[in-house]
Amino acid sequence: MARLRRWRIVRRIIQLGFLGATNLYLAGWIRGAIYTGSSKMFPIPGLHCYSCPSSVLSCPVGSVQSIVSSPGFLGGLTSGRADALALLGLLGLVLLPAFVAGRIACAYVCPFGLLQDLMYRIPAPRLRVPASWRAGKYVMLVLFVLLLPMVLRPVPLAGGDPWFCKVVCPAGTSLAGWPLALHDGGETLQLGWLFGWKSAVAALILAWFVFSKRPFCRVLCPLGALWGAAGKASLVRMRVSGDCIDCGLCRDVCPVDIQINREPASAECIRCGECVRACPVDAISHRPAWRKDDEEG
Repeated sequence: MARLRRWRIVRRIIQLGFLGATNLYLAGWIRGAIYTGSSKMFPIPGLHCYSCPSSVLSCPVGSVQSIVSSPGFLGGLTSGRADALALLGLLGLVLLPAFVAGRIACAYVCPFGLLQDLMYRIPAPRLRVPASWRAGKYVMLVLFVLLLPMVLRPVPLAGGDPWFCKVVCPAGTSLAGWPLALHDGGETLQLGWLFGWKSAVAALILAWFVFSKRPFCRVLCPLGALWGAAGKASLVRMRVSGDCIDCGLCRDVCPVDIQINREPASAECIRCGECVRACPVDAISHRPAWRKDDEEG
């Protein structure tokens, strides 16, 4: 397992590198301010709140909601209005890593994925997440990210609300809401029942990180749903050869608790490479989608 340990160190360095590169505005933590520079036009390929004090990029989920909730968006889809075209461009940026290698951004870029990995290292009883719960993230994507912002308008013909950010997202609460509220001290921010609701949701989800492997990625993350679906057409895919001895080690080391030899095309796979390094017979690999060989299982 020495090979796996070395690889985990490499992956952690990459994760921390991306965390630093996307959080360059360290003055935000001192000033309690949000960076508003031109780089905020671009989404990070991961769940990271726009309002996090140090963030220099935007959140793709928040950006999509902002566009689909804009006044007259549905009509703009048929008329070719600029914001509808902007959504297509944004989706292209967000989906690019998924079309290359599925949910690879979950393993190497997403700050919330790193947080889950670190919190799971805390000693505690371990709870497995039922496979049937995976559908939850598709509900989040379709209902809270797309449908509700598009169709639920408090004022007719006005803009909608970013419902996922508003009532669910624990990243927004823990990485932005709580730090900004603590810095403000209640002087200007109005912390009502909605803040209390989101704080309770975030606290429960963060606690879950200690007991289960990446539960947010697997059950609630709309980005994971989007990338998982797009990954079915990715250029690089997981392959399992006929040398597999079905030992189960791949599931033991998998951050999202899948057994890759039984689900080689799983939409849950985050392409972290840990199963590749753990396999005692080197039966698991990443291969270009167009490469076919006789030893695949």
